[in-house]
Amino acid sequence: MAILLKSTMTTWKAVLFLLASGQGLLLSFALIVKGLRNQRPNLFLGLILYIISLELLNAWGMQVRYHHSPDAFPFWTLQSYLVLPPSIWFFTQFRTIPGFLFRRRYWWAYAPAVVEMLVQVGRTLYGRTTGQHLPPLLENPIWFFCTEILPILGTAAAVGWLGYQLTTIAPEKRGRFLSIRPFVKHYVFFGFLLILTVLWTAGVIIDLPIFSGIELLLTLFLFAYGYLGYADSSYFDLRVAPKQKPAEKPSFAHFDDNQQWNRLNRAFEQDALHTQSRLTLEEVADRLQLPTRYISYLINTFHQSNFNHFVNALRVEAVIRKLNDPAEQHKTLLALALEAGFNSKSSFNQTFRAHTGQPPSYYLPKPNKSVGHL
Repeated sequence: MAILLKSTMTTWKAVLFLLASGQGLLLSFALIVKGLRNQRPNLFLGLILYIISLELLNAWGMQVRYHHSPDAFPFWTLQSYLVLPPSIWFFTQFRTIPGFLFRRRYWWAYAPAVVEMLVQVGRTLYGRTTGQHLPPLLENPIWFFCTEILPILGTAAAVGWLGYQLTTIAPEKRGRFLSIRPFVKHYVFFGFLLILTVLWTAGVIIDLPIFSGIELLLTLFLFAYGYLGYADSSYFDLRVAPKQKPAEKPSFAHFDDNQQWNRLNRAFEQDALHTQSRLTLEEVADRLQLPTRYISYLINTFHQSNFNHFVNALRVEAVIRKLNDPAEQHKTLLALALEAGFNSKSSFNQTFRAHTGQPPSYYLPKPNKSVGHL
């Protein structure tokens, strides 16, 4: 009975490995094609998924002893862990550094992985052609270090860089309203990679028996998360604004910064200046009888942003506030946007997503979505 139960568990595990790896490969190829066309970050996400999918397919092959079949297709030779560090690194660069450009010379980062795969394919073809049994490459300490240890170190560095970049995301840059979904979206992927790196290190370097219990769970999780990214290309947007240089205070020593900042806030809160379409810095300065450069300094110092970002944040807040006001439920999103000071549908949608990380429809009242869509 115990033997039958163990055999059944092994069979089910092999089936789940095969299904998960198949889904992951399909998704990775879709992301790679999407990335090659116009969304380059998806290319590197696809490469990450591709390596993990082949790893799970390799686990399936070991479960069913596929590798020992003379007619087996040697898919395991088309995998290299050396793909992971540069893929995570470039994915981070695209998603956290505005205006990052991928140059052709960066492809050289994948040269070690290509060399490893070519060597493995060549050895496999030579062994099958001559019938000779070649010793495993991993028995060579230099090869083991280059293909097993270096990828772990490189992945740890890339994941660390992703974590560091995430610390530059300031809540103020996304507006004053925070929801749990953008937070999860930004940090779960990093958490997954961090856990995967730690477990990978424990399995290879410390030689702990951890792969059988966690490989399926972590890989299926990544497939599910990757599918979200493919279904919504903006899902992985880590909206990090460019780092600004510290503002230098203009030579207006006779002004009290706290007092003038309170005046500025009252002007917007009481008179709703932000609801004026195409409001300019000069108009605000003229109303408060303050120099334009000093107002820019105040916003940069107290709000850590520029004038446009400050005004748009107030407008987005006004729309969200009205979406939850029963007295405003009869109005469309476009009407609310125009009342808040936006001058067009496209600028409203773009600005709203930039500040909140979500489309306007996400903030519609859940019980009664009576507000019209754009």
